[in-house]
Amino acid sequence: MDYIYIDESGELGKQTRYFVFGAIITNNPKELDSIIRKTRRKYKKQLGNTSEIKGYTTDDYIIKKILNRLNNTNYKVVGVILDKNNIYKIPKSYDYNILYDTVASKLANGININNITSIIVDKCKNKQEEITNFNKTFISNLNNTNNHTVDVKHANSIHYTGLQVADLIAWSLFQSVERENSEFIDLIENKSIKRVYEE
Repeated sequence: MDYIYIDESGELGKQTRYFVFGAIITNNPKELDSIIRKTRRKYKKQLGNTSEIKGYTTDDYIIKKILNRLNNTNYKVVGVILDKNNIYKIPKSYDYNILYDTVASKLANGININNITSIIVDKCKNKQEEITNFNKTFISNLNNTNNHTVDVKHANSIHYTGLQVADLIAWSLFQSVERENSEFIDLIENKSIKRVYEE
């Protein structure tokens, strides 16, 4: 069974130029659990009482340690970058729910489903209709030629260490475009990143 953890960074309004999605794919989520658990234990003093590890609140050197340790596991990272200067190319871009789902569908285009798969998305939607629409759009855009069973759930990252790793990946990708700082994303060896709506 495969597991995919997905998070985003940036926002869809006018505060940032870029909006990105990052996903990590693994067949062994316990490896991600182990990385986060060992990091919390080793850097207990630096992390303090924080309930989860997040890119915007964690020291840079700790993030780098986690990303380096990731390379000792069996994983793949997939990401998409939207430059919002190109947002006019996306139909109904004024509706942030539809825009979010449309950009996420481009992430799905880059994911190959080769097994029964559980997809866990960092929860940002609260209405069931919005969740249902996202799931339908996302699943229909996956590369799933053999029609493997795919389940999508929306969850709080405090409950899934895989989502905390996905947060660091999305944050690293965002830093590389918004801040022109690629020192974090460059540490991720097995990755496929695509800019969308550039044509």
